[in-house]
Amino acid sequence: GTQPAAAQASGTQPAAAQASGTQPAAAQAAASASVDLVSRALHTTGTVGENDRSIVAVFSLHPSGTSFATATATLTTLVKSLPVNGAVPITGTSFGTWGSGVRVRAAATTQSSIVATLPAGATVVVACQTRGELVTIDEYRNDWWAYLPAYGGYMTNIYISSPDNVLPGVPVC
Repeated sequence: GTQPAAAQASGTQPAAAQASGTQPAAAQAAASASVDLVSRALHTTGTVGENDRSIVAVFSLHPSGTSFATATATLTTLVKSLPVNGAVPITGTSFGTWGSGVRVRAAATTQSSIVATLPAGATVVVACQTRGELVTIDEYRNDWWAYLPAYGGYMTNIYISSPDNVLPGVPVC
């Protein structure tokens, strides 16, 4: 399973205290031997609280061979479950996506400015959906666009993993 890096450290002190040298050298060496410093770590950061005065960083390690899509979905679930004082959760419905380099736009049209580009297999939170420009990709045609509050923009519903043009359980904007 996925564990935050701090949870993998042995001993009674958090990883930050172990790294800062507040433990005796022998205890510090034993603790660092149990922390995986070789595997790739996925992380996310953000600011929370009044005036965004607190910085939060979450690191996770995944078994070798875990796809990026699976790792990001797991990390997203983990972060959404954390009780952070002052945090305002993004409301909406989570969906997986397909395709790589999918553009999030300022409005529901391919002519509007790009506000973000999603990696392959990203998980997104959709607040609402609206009709916009008709988009055709291969045999897929759809004029519904999802509003992604985390990015402040829209993506075509074509790239959202859902069997229908209109996303189930998502209100109209």
